[in-house]
Formats: sequence, C-alpha cells, structure tokens
Amino acid sequence: MHTRKYIMLASVLLGSFAGFAQTAIQGNAQVVHLSLAQAVEIALLHNLNVKSYEVNLKNAELTYQQSRFNQLPSLNGNMNQAASFGRSLNPFTNGFDSRNINYNNVGLNSNVTLFNGGALKNTIAQNEFALKATQEDLASIRENISLQVVLAYLAILNAEDQLAIANTQSQITKLQIERTQKLVNAGSLSITSLLDLKAQLANEESNIVSFQSTLDINKLTLLQLLNDSNIQAFDLARIQVPVPSSKGYEVTVNDIYTKALSLQPLVRAADFRVQSALRSVSVAKAFRLPTLSLNGSWSANQSNALRTVELLGTQTVNLGSVAIGGQSYPVSTVQPKYGSGATVGYFDQLNNTQNKVVSLNLNIPIFTKYANRTRVLQAGLQQRNAEIEAERARLTLRQNIEQAYVNMLNAAKRYEAGAVQVSALEESFRASESRFSAGTIDFVNYNLQKTNLDKARLSLVQVKYDYVFRTKILDFYQGKSLTF
Repeated sequence: MHTRKYIMLASVLLGSFAGFAQTAIQGNAQVVHLSLAQAVEIALLHNLNVKSYEVNLKNAELTYQQSRFNQLPSLNGNMNQAASFGRSLNPFTNGFDSRNINYNNVGLNSNVTLFNGGALKNTIAQNEFALKATQEDLASIRENISLQVVLAYLAILNAEDQLAIANTQSQITKLQIERTQKLVNAGSLSITSLLDLKAQLANEESNIVSFQSTLDINKLTLLQLLNDSNIQAFDLARIQVPVPSSKGYEVTVNDIYTKALSLQPLVRAADFRVQSALRSVSVAKAFRLPTLSLNGSWSANQSNALRTVELLGTQTVNLGSVAIGGQSYPVSTVQPKYGSGATVGYFDQLNNTQNKVVSLNLNIPIFTKYANRTRVLQAGLQQRNAEIEAERARLTLRQNIEQAYVNMLNAAKRYEAGAVQVSALEESFRASESRFSAGTIDFVNYNLQKTNLDKARLSLVQVKYDYVFRTKILDFYQGKSLTF
C-alpha cells in the first residue's frame, strides 16, 4: 500500500542526517517564497503520476459513455459503384447485353438489440463502478502526493532547526574560546584548554556542514516533487508546529479506522471494483441466454442500361393473308414504333427500385464448446480476487493506523522526556560553563556537559517533527487537511 511506503520514507528523512550533500539552489536563480499550501498545489499541478491517472480517468469515462451508447440503434449506409464491359448481365432484364453497363447500388441498414439477457444493462453498471474506482484512484494518488510534500516540507524545517541549533552551538564555543584566550593570556588557564576548545569548534563546524548537506538534500527532494521548471530556488514559510503531548490523540484507533473506512480512496476503490466484478459475472451469464434483435434495411439501384421508351412513329406490320372465294388477300395492320430513348434519371431509378425489409432475429446459444461456462467461472474468480484485495486494503489500513498511532504516542512521550532532559542539562551546563571559566573543572567535564546538551537539543527537535508527521498521518486517514 502506498501509505506504508511513505511512512517508511518519513522515518528515513526525519531520522537520517548523514550522507552526501547535493545543493538544490544553484546559480543566481530567483528565490520563490512558498507556503505549505502552495507547495502542495504546485506539486499536484505538475506531478506526472497525477497526470497519468487523469488520463486513465478520462479513458474510464469514455468506456462508461460508450456502454450507454451501445443501447442505441445502429445505422449504416452503403454504396456500390461498378462498371461492366463486354457481354454482361443486364440488371433490369436479367438478360445478356453486349453494351458497357455502369450500375450503382445504395442502401441503409439499422439494427437494435431488444433483449440480450441484461448484458447491456449490466455492462453499463460494471463500467460505472470501474469509473468510480478510477476516480478514487486519482483521489488517492493526489492525497499521497500531498502527503509526500508535507513530509518533505517538515523534513526541511527539521533540517533548518537542526542547522540553527548547530550554529548556535558553534557560536557558544566561539565565545568560550574568546574568554578562554583571555584567561590563557592572563595565565589563569593552560593553553591545553584553549586547544581543546578549538578542536571542539572544528568538530561542531563539521557537524554544521553535515546538517547543511541534509538540508540541501531535503530541499532537492521537495524541488523534485514540485517538478516546476520555473522554480529553481525557494524558501519556505515557517509553520506553527504543535507541541507534542502524551495526553493522547483526540480520537481512538477504532474511531480513526471506522472513519477511514468510509473516506480512504484506496478502500473505496477496492469496494467499487468488487461491485464491478459482481456485474461482470452477470454479463458473463447473459451469454447463455437468447438474443433478440430487430433489423431494418432499405436498398435501391441504378444503371445506364435502363432507358426510356420513345414513340418513333408508325409502321405497317404484315399479319399474313386470308382466302376469300378462293382468292388470297394479304392482311396487315398499322402499329406504333417504339425505340430506346435516354437513360432513366438517377433518382427516378432509385425511387422505382426501392426494396424495404424488416426482420426479427433470434439467436439461441445451444452449444458453444463450454465457452460460456468458462466465461462465467473466470468472472467468478475475478470477483473473488477483487474481494480479497478489498480485505487486504482494510487490513493494511488498520495496521498502518495502529502503527502510526503507537508511533505518535511514543514520539510524544519521548518529547516530554527529552524536554525534561534538555531543561536539566541546560542548568547543568550553565553551572559547568561558569566553573570551566573559573578553572575549577577541566575541559573533559565541560565538553561532556556541552555534548550531552547538544545531543539532547537535536534529539528533541527530531522527536518534535516526528510527532507532527505521525499526527498528520492520522489526520490523513480521517480525510483532514494536511496543511497547518
């Protein structure tokens, strides 16, 4: 699950302050001032994973729309133009003709499904649930990117505070060197104390370089998350970080989990995919049932072989002869004479040759080589797998919430213990500093007190930010804003 990965990343970034430094701010780039809300907005706008999920969402929308359109009748048109040379069949007389003949066929065909076992209806529902799951996927990736930005933002603030403490430590050591130099010059202290302090300063300045490297790496992480070519250098607005308290979170683990079940996009997406899989089983079962469809068609044709008949005049036709009184007399008649005229007009031919057909088609699956049975069984397995993934999402969610809650309480307890420790060490160090300046204790004891105080202060800052991030994890599961 994505969230567990980010929790592990949090532990690495908030708990590691060593490594090779890579400076994110280069050249003379203009420094952009960013708040946490602005950083989240920019990252969501430019993140490639978010853009990819947006494309997936658009594709799911098109698939769902098409499944709805599939309920509409289909309408297709066709046109065929051909030419025949030499002795060929006259399309009107069905006799052979030696002329070159051009002919043209046009037609329309429409089909609508009246019944197919509910396959169309269930496919629409299946794609609708798939669309909702994809919407939740997009919401999930947006939340995870936001969580990463908050993590990187807090890591930078943590590194800045660590660096500030290290700088303060070195300044204190420098002041102590100045005082010790005066005491050495006055003969009150030996040169060894001064050399020890200078060695301590060198060690602290080395720590400053390490903390600066950590800060640069954390800035680079956020810069990469922003993925905005217009931002090469930035500084962050400081936020009011709450003081950790072991009195407990405002809600219990069970309350957080109950609320997260209805809000977390990953769980909702898994549930939608279960519903989609259920519908896919119904679609598969529909292939076992008959399909009834209504078809309609219209066609007509035209050819240059069809010509008009023209009256050319009259003609005398000899009908034979008759015998009257032994005398044969010829018999004839006058008849109109007809001939081939101009080709009949294109649209007149289409109008006179129309053919209209309406039909009902019933397709009954009798034996499909067990294909329909296999299809139903496979859909059932996909449904079961979707149910397992939904259970896994719930289990992972609860485990992550429980872990984050325990980590939050432990961080709060460590902070309270650390705060008491820092207060006590500050008092002890002030006393040691006065005694060291007076020459009543050696450098070893003085340095031990200072080192313990420095470590306690750094640890306190780290625990504070660790606590804040754990609380933001719990807020994230409840759908609360990740900004401060």
